[in-house]
Amino acid sequence: MVLSGRLRTAFTLIELLVVIAIIAILIGLLVPAVQKVREAAARAQCSNNLKQLGLACHMYQDSRKKLPPGWVTSTSAQPSPGWSWATVIMPYIEQSTLFNAIAPDVATPGGVPAVNAALATPVPVYQCPSDGGAFINPYFQGGGYAKNNYVCNRWVLGPNSSSLPANLSIQGISDGSSNTILLGERDMTINVGAVCFRSSTSSCSFEGRPGAGMSPQPASGSHWTTGDNQRLAFSSMHTGGCNFVFADGSVHFIPTAIDSDPNDSWANFPTLDGAALNFNFARLMIPNDGLPVDASLFQ
Repeated sequence: MVLSGRLRTAFTLIELLVVIAIIAILIGLLVPAVQKVREAAARAQCSNNLKQLGLACHMYQDSRKKLPPGWVTSTSAQPSPGWSWATVIMPYIEQSTLFNAIAPDVATPGGVPAVNAALATPVPVYQCPSDGGAFINPYFQGGGYAKNNYVCNRWVLGPNSSSLPANLSIQGISDGSSNTILLGERDMTINVGAVCFRSSTSSCSFEGRPGAGMSPQPASGSHWTTGDNQRLAFSSMHTGGCNFVFADGSVHFIPTAIDSDPNDSWANFPTLDGAALNFNFARLMIPNDGLPVDASLFQ
């Protein structure tokens, strides 16, 4: 009598371990690729944000004959806190409703009110997706205001070192609008970001300065604060540099390695006879230095 039956097949323990190891290796190879794709998308969105902000500044000039003021002042009033460029261009970035709700006094000009719902409303075009998930800037004195990841070039939008209005027109940039930075990035992970107005009692400035370079690194696990001059630096969470929009509306990614004066301080307001002008970063900031810029240094 012959007994018949089905043979039972199954993976051995060794085979299962080999399969698991292969899957782990594939995941290890895939995760960095996914992270690179995600960062590339975030950087592209940030670039698009700056493109929109640059266009808004151009539209402001079309109606006012000058670029927006970096910080709204007059010969008789320099309120601090006071409204910044990021507030006055809101009607040109499809934020007229929020602008009207904030109702900034830019004609007098006037100061900034206490925290309210309008000032705490995040504006997507002011948010870099690489800079974490926080939409409120806690580093402004009193806190509670919406974060802004972009700051201006004060040498183009003003005010001057005496806090008097000094916003140029595009035609007034003698070095050429394609050679001059208009706006750039400021992160809120290692730096303190910005808000939509200016305050001398806060680390959240409306402007960026070249100093000794971009994205200076604080001690591990900390960030720059009110007493640190580095808080005025351009900075980002992108790998290797920051996005900038130039005065002609073009957007460029400038590497962190761009030459800057290693002895300069971010607290300095560079002048036309300063040592910083021996370096390309300062030349890109000052609109009337008459000096050539190495365009190969930015993408």
